[in-house]
Amino acid sequence: MILFDGELLPDVKLEAVARDLSDYCIKTIDSREITAQEVIEACASLSDRIRKGAYDELLYTLKKQGRVTEQQLQEAAALFDRKNLEYKYQTELGGLTGGAGGGKRYYMPLGILFHIAAGNAQGLPFYSVVEGLLTGNINILKLPSGDDGLSVFLLKELVRLKPGLSRHIIVLDVPSTNKKLMQSLGQIADAIVVWGGDEAVRAVREMADLGTRIISWGHKLSFAYAVQNVKEEELRKLAGHICATNQLLCSSCQGIFVDTEDMAVVRALGKRFLTLLEEESLKYPELSLEIRGKVGIALYNDELENLTSKRELLRGKGASVTLADDHVLEASHMFRNCWVKPLPRTKILKALKPYRGYLQTAGLLCHEKDRIYLGKQLLKAGVVRITGAGGMSAMAAGGAHDGEYPLRRYCRIVEVEAETG
Repeated sequence: MILFDGELLPDVKLEAVARDLSDYCIKTIDSREITAQEVIEACASLSDRIRKGAYDELLYTLKKQGRVTEQQLQEAAALFDRKNLEYKYQTELGGLTGGAGGGKRYYMPLGILFHIAAGNAQGLPFYSVVEGLLTGNINILKLPSGDDGLSVFLLKELVRLKPGLSRHIIVLDVPSTNKKLMQSLGQIADAIVVWGGDEAVRAVREMADLGTRIISWGHKLSFAYAVQNVKEEELRKLAGHICATNQLLCSSCQGIFVDTEDMAVVRALGKRFLTLLEEESLKYPELSLEIRGKVGIALYNDELENLTSKRELLRGKGASVTLADDHVLEASHMFRNCWVKPLPRTKILKALKPYRGYLQTAGLLCHEKDRIYLGKQLLKAGVVRITGAGGMSAMAAGGAHDGEYPLRRYCRIVEVEAETG
């Protein structure tokens, strides 16, 4: 599906739209500026409609399929209300002072952003475009493969609520295999915003011109760090978080490091956690047959490999825990399957520092007296966000992306000398 000039078009129009897109964007830059206030007003109206149930039929389907929870929907709606968006804008772009000699110094949009979105989070393409809009950019969005249409629907609603945004939102369903068109779109853009892993970022760098800025939001890994005698309440919150996100987000817990070197302690905690993971899993929709099949094959393969390794797989109903004696930070099989490993506090820095480019959120499960020390060690290693057990994927207004403010990356600072004489 294509969204162009405020209208939904069939995919057969893709080549025609792409052919004239450069001239269209140049004309828009020359004739139509948008303000952050326009964007904030449109998003606030959309947020209000979500809260009042205007889109319940669409959102009910997503909730029933287990692709989003009610709490996640409410958090997302809150992000786009007027107060929170104004706070985000002021936090990220406030504070510029005048230039030397009475001149002016201010932010301007980069111009044209080409968003290559990932499909691991509901509504992420929409959110990426909104950030581009807040900074006054024209936004060309390439939908992720298998997109369910939610982002296109929300962007179309945004245009309906504020028609003046129509020329700054362009959505194209371009296959990644169409390298010629992808390269053409990249050449139009002042910056390419890419969400994805190392391979996705590498592919974009290869296709982009030298003068095109690459703004990458790569895949990150998040984990929990727990003391030995962690409270059951904290473990249950973590289990609920894992089930709610299915470990698909960069902020989702992939596994638990335990403050110990004793594998007996690791095994005991792993067994405790598996019981809670099974119980919490019952509160969420059952995974699809396809997902259960893929995970089942992966776990069976693990069991075969574990015969010659020191790993141990604890299987449960709809969940599993893998015990390992290494300090390796790795992705899990997701979908309510995690790992538990030893990592004494004295070795946090040495073990995690090599992963500094991939670290994101750490859920800290400890006593208050340990929180400052353990938090500092994790931050020194490269973690950019520390939360409690259940809040690893909670969304907060004004929050950074992977330790950076995105709005600043989508702008340039310009200086205009004061007239003299």
